[in-house]
Amino acid sequence: MERGNVNGSGASRLDRNMKERVRRKHMKDLLSELAVLTPLQSSKVSATELLERATNHIKQLQERVEERRRRRALLLKESSGDENKKTSGSRLPVLNIKCSDSSLEINLICGLDKNFLLHDIISILQQEGAEVISSTQYVAGDRIIYIIMSRVNISFLFYFNLCFIRLYNEELSLN
Repeated sequence: MERGNVNGSGASRLDRNMKERVRRKHMKDLLSELAVLTPLQSSKVSATELLERATNHIKQLQERVEERRRRRALLLKESSGDENKKTSGSRLPVLNIKCSDSSLEINLICGLDKNFLLHDIISILQQEGAEVISSTQYVAGDRIIYIIMSRVNISFLFYFNLCFIRLYNEELSLN
């Protein structure tokens, strides 16, 4: 009878060992994915260092997002002041980006006198691996409305936001 318990505990130990190997492999795969998404200076880093760098990178991205939101709110406030003056040439572009799961919708509204290139947005999307599903352009009074629908992966969203904000800021400085 004791012999049965020994075999049972041996099988149980093998089962625990197998589960631990699977868990370690899964953690290694997740850390590899994280390493791809995090800007690193060297290819060989410990898991702890990788997690610290990823945490710092995410905090920097959050700070950038907050700064962009403050700047956008300021620009929208200035833009609404310009709209009250009824001068269509002084309107700033309005940008809305909506993300859900693997889809990205970009809405851009600008004045007729602004030379914003739809091609630039689509090029950034395609360069970063997004699949553009559709793009539409409407003229409504003295405004042009662009709507772009695309399919993306999650890691793309971080890079797209940074690239598009840069393009958007360059466009604002040109106007």
